[in-house]
Amino acid sequence: MMAPVGGVRLRHALRADLPAIAELWVDAFAGDPFLRWIEPDGARWPAFARPWMLLVAERAFERGHTYRSDPLDVAAAWIPPDLSLLGPSDVERRRSIIAAHAGEAGAEDAMATIAAARADGIDVAHWTLQYLGVRSTRYGRGLGAVAIAPMLARCDDEGWPCGLLSSNGRNIAFYARHGFRVTNEVTTGDGAAVLRPMARAPAA
Repeated sequence: MMAPVGGVRLRHALRADLPAIAELWVDAFAGDPFLRWIEPDGARWPAFARPWMLLVAERAFERGHTYRSDPLDVAAAWIPPDLSLLGPSDVERRRSIIAAHAGEAGAEDAMATIAAARADGIDVAHWTLQYLGVRSTRYGRGLGAVAIAPMLARCDDEGWPCGLLSSNGRNIAFYARHGFRVTNEVTTGDGAAVLRPMARAPAA
């Protein structure tokens, strides 16, 4: 258990926490422009988002550092510099999840957009903030800042840059306050959704 930060107690996630973390992200990302471009139908959103979020939660847990609050109102998943989130079989699993909701053409477009955005990220070893999600009923209470504070402090202490892909333009200002800057904008083939790679240099 970590010491409380800003009145919120964080801890490393356990494997048993992963389904609940995935459900939290299903709620937190329900308004995400890129993911809702893939599945715009509100009735079908949970059927898309649950396997998508569980895949991310499982692989982030295995490959990186996942933090959650108690009670579970926020969760953040980080990937260390020497690892990637997904292996080859995971990429195909992700593509299948997209295709089931957006069709083959939509899956091709989504995967190409993600790959292009990743390619425009940081070209040196760095930590990656894979996902940060706050329960929708708890927005505006500073939980996101609390959840990423420990890893940002570690990156500063150890001299690591870090990066992320923002799929929601409304979050740019939040990340900018924490030292991230947009490095590019990559749009889907139809121009309807945008991914923005962001980078953060370690604080001096």
